[in-house]
Amino acid sequence: MATRLAGVAMSPLQYRPTAAVLVSHLRDEAVLLHLGTKSYFRLNATGAFIWKMLEAQSEVAKIAPALVDMFEVTLPEAHIEVEALITALLGSTLIEPLPSA
Repeated sequence: MATRLAGVAMSPLQYRPTAAVLVSHLRDEAVLLHLGTKSYFRLNATGAFIWKMLEAQSEVAKIAPALVDMFEVTLPEAHIEVEALITALLGSTLIEPLPSA
């Protein structure tokens, strides 16, 4: 079953970091720097895990189940976390949709 992000089915949807982002992975965190806006963002362990999956261009629908396997979180909670982070990352132009094949 497809999950939804801002009214759009997420099953085949994939995102990637934009070219304007530098990332530094630290233990259980990640720090992102947007070169265009000079803004930086700190991601906690779950956010850093989601970010790594986005870097690997994983399908969005596969991220929440992976969170359940890695952290003590239910699938509905994981879907909420993934949707919230992707929405925030898109809003800050840190990620962009992958072009359709």
